[in-house]
Amino acid sequence: MKPLVVQAYSTASVDRLWEVVTDWNRHGSYFPLTTMRIEPGAPGVGQEFAGTTAVGPVRFVDSMVVTQWQPPGRDGCFAIRKTGRLLAGTATVRVQPEGDGSRITWTTDAGPRPQWLGRIVAPVSRVAGRLIYGRVVTGMAKAAARDD
Repeated sequence: MKPLVVQAYSTASVDRLWEVVTDWNRHGSYFPLTTMRIEPGAPGVGQEFAGTTAVGPVRFVDSMVVTQWQPPGRDGCFAIRKTGRLLAGTATVRVQPEGDGSRITWTTDAGPRPQWLGRIVAPVSRVAGRLIYGRVVTGMAKAAARDD
């Protein structure tokens, strides 16, 4: 699947935007109908967490592991790999300075397992993904600016 890239500008500093973007507990407030479960341990490579999305009695768990972790010196970047039964793929999130603020760039190729199913539903999941991830990165950028 072709990666989906969404971006948002924030008036917050790179460090503040990084704090918001890497606060896994807070991700449930950006991803609709989702609650988070974070495994104990320090943030960084190997850390595991999961989002459970539920609509009424229907629910699924999206488990992930951090595969790259570079807190901002100037730029920050982390990557995750989907490890659950239903979703596959990766996401890379960069936080970089821009003007007087910062920019978040979220790149993902996540989709349903097995791969053939992901190819079939790609047109629909791409539209939904653009809406969802657009809402997520805009929400994070605004939250960082409010909290800065």
